[in-house]
Amino acid sequence: MEEHVKIVRFVENVVCGFKKSAGGATITFESLRDYVISQAQLDRILPDENVRNRLYKISNLDPRLQPFNAKFQKSGRLLFYNGSGGYGDQIVSWPVAKWLADQGMEVHILTDPGNQTCWYNFPWVKTINFTPLAYELFKMFDHHFMMEQVNNADEHPDQLHPVDAMFSRMGIDWRSIPPEAKNVRPVYTWAELQAKHNFPDRPKIGLFQLSSANPVRCLPPNDTAFLLSKIADAFTDTHWVALYDEFVAKEYVSALNCKTCNGTGNVPNPEAAKTEAPPEAAKTEAPPEAKPEAKPEVPPVDATVVCPDCRGWKYICQNIQPWICPSLRDLWSFTNERASVVVASDSLMVHVAGCQGVPCVGLWGPVASLNRTQYYKNHVPVWKREVCPHAPCFSYTSTFPRYCPPRGSARVVCEVLAAIMPAEVIAAISKVRR
Repeated sequence: MEEHVKIVRFVENVVCGFKKSAGGATITFESLRDYVISQAQLDRILPDENVRNRLYKISNLDPRLQPFNAKFQKSGRLLFYNGSGGYGDQIVSWPVAKWLADQGMEVHILTDPGNQTCWYNFPWVKTINFTPLAYELFKMFDHHFMMEQVNNADEHPDQLHPVDAMFSRMGIDWRSIPPEAKNVRPVYTWAELQAKHNFPDRPKIGLFQLSSANPVRCLPPNDTAFLLSKIADAFTDTHWVALYDEFVAKEYVSALNCKTCNGTGNVPNPEAAKTEAPPEAAKTEAPPEAKPEAKPEVPPVDATVVCPDCRGWKYICQNIQPWICPSLRDLWSFTNERASVVVASDSLMVHVAGCQGVPCVGLWGPVASLNRTQYYKNHVPVWKREVCPHAPCFSYTSTFPRYCPPRGSARVVCEVLAAIMPAEVIAAISKVRR
């Protein structure tokens, strides 16, 4: 099915849940009412037979929309939607939405459930709405700038930065917009700023994102753990916080476990085996005059002792710690206030660090770093383009492209990412960290 925003109608009430790590929503589609929904959301709910059997009508939204041109439409209520899906895609949308507000537009945001937190606290955002949205509400806006995708479905190398692509799509010459206007910092509440008090006994913090949204853009679990261990060994003055969330494959976290104790912090106590009581001998009846011999008390021996390798820390290095931050915005604030450096593949933390000027070392594979980070300060890319004839392939799918170079076994990593050596990452961290 074409990648377009849709209008759907069901013959009966349908309840569906949509969830991301930063939140979600449960939506009730009222029977015989029209709703605006993204193709990605539709693909998630239609496999459910109960939902599919109640579907009545489905249409593309595009033919009903008047094309939005920011050259000529400079006032009125604008509904702005970037449906690319990721948190990073919302971050790169901020400069475009703010520029429209600065031109006189009343900017209202439409986003997927869970992404609305990305738009909090901006004074130039009038309202935040999320899909699916009742079509009658959708029609209350004067203008609509609807993007199911920006660059994520473009595999050709001559593509623009997402910010420039959005300006171009609305009829604005992206070269006319100054570079400093193409980056916007988040605005925090007082409570969000208190996230800096996490890890109070660790004066220097490094953040390492364990995984990205799909396996094509990040290293496999064991390779990720190996790289992080080498970084931790090289920078023992830094406490390396390994970031993950509930949607990250558990193998990424388990790969950080101490191999001796398997992440428990304890190993069997060899002394415990020595003190085990021998098998009870066959009982013989003692003579009536015999008295039982008193035995000295033996102090109990613990079944386990602290692991000699990790010393009870549970992980492969004393200065590595996996962490799920309880709030996405707390993580952003913590990054700005505490991180001396961020290490991440092409994913969320590259944009969180970049939009705030926090030093970042990017691990790049399918995507050319300049196409995503040219408006960020303090970003140092590690990119081994020369190892693959197809790089950059700009693949954003969850499977490797059909034209990847052949391997002797099933491909589990992008060739460009696999070529990154720990020494290169360590050198980049030394260059940029604060």
